[in-house]
Amino acid sequence: MSLEPIFYGLSTGMVMSVMLGTVFFALIQNSIDNGFRSGIYISMGVIVSDTMLILITRSGAAYIPEGGTTENYVRIAGGIFLLLYGLNNFRSRKKAAFPETNGGRFWHFAGMGFLLNGLNPGNFIGWTAISTHITQVAGYSLTESVFFYSGALSAIFGMETLIALGASKLKRFITDRFLTIIDRIVGVIFIGFALYLILPFFTK
Repeated sequence: MSLEPIFYGLSTGMVMSVMLGTVFFALIQNSIDNGFRSGIYISMGVIVSDTMLILITRSGAAYIPEGGTTENYVRIAGGIFLLLYGLNNFRSRKKAAFPETNGGRFWHFAGMGFLLNGLNPGNFIGWTAISTHITQVAGYSLTESVFFYSGALSAIFGMETLIALGASKLKRFITDRFLTIIDRIVGVIFIGFALYLILPFFTK
């Protein structure tokens, strides 16, 4: 077997990890606010979510109806979650205290990464397209697909780890005002994503 599936998976994962989605901004915000470890936890949640999406799209995509009720449920759930998350960023002003993230908060950050990633309809559509391409166009066998997905997930985790590390290093330059501005910007971005998902239901 050639190494093509691995390299193709790595390149695919690198592209997916730097797309300016909700996970990207949450990763930066929480790494600045709570330290590098919180970013790692978020990335772990993302990987679990992506693994589930891969299993679904690989084994059951043909049985899941495209669009219609399925897509509507995902869009509504994702929109509500992002709207609440975005509004929460306007609730209070942050202080540049940088509390150290402890193990007890693992589920909080991992759950955040899992939900932000899993409730984004674009990820389901993206993995469905990728699964279709590597099986029907590239003709990958099951073994080659495993190497491809392993490469993709490794690249996603590696790139998100670097993003979290870079953001956490900014701490020394952070002030209370800067944190508040970051929170407001991320809040606006998340609300924008939420409106993008929800508004089509009111404009039909």
